[in-house]
Amino acid sequence: MSVTIIDTINNFNVDDDTTVTLRYEDRHEGWHSTGELEDEAVRETSTAEAVAALITNKTLQVRTSFGDETAIDCLRDTGLLEEYERGNFEFEEFITETIQENPWDCDSLIEFEIVQYDHKRGRCDVTSQLKTTVGNIREASKSMYGLNVLGGWTASFSHSGGTFSTEL
Repeated sequence: MSVTIIDTINNFNVDDDTTVTLRYEDRHEGWHSTGELEDEAVRETSTAEAVAALITNKTLQVRTSFGDETAIDCLRDTGLLEEYERGNFEFEEFITETIQENPWDCDSLIEFEIVQYDHKRGRCDVTSQLKTTVGNIREASKSMYGLNVLGGWTASFSHSGGTFSTEL
């Protein structure tokens, strides 16, 4: 997987400061009539885990799609990291649980879309769209497991007046 994105970046001769948009999508089917389908979808899909793995990767320095603030700083600004005890070495798991327990407070990291099949049943698409740079991806690729966190994400970047996208 990591060879593919690095080879692609190198083949396109993309600058290190080029923005790469990373998108993750998963879905959960259930009862929308209860009003809890979004909460269930975050708990039942792997979206929270994927986001947590990505935003805790220090080399990738992912940012929200809304601005220049790092994704981890967004959680910090909302006060959601205050309960974490430093030195606990379970930071990624803590972030996963934080997203699962507070999905509405993590709207800069995840989004929901409900598709109603009928008056009771439906599905919830849970997506995340974050940003990094080509330089950060190149740097992360130097580590043995540096790009493993990108599995399941789609990467997109601008090139020659168009947008190139690839599944990772």
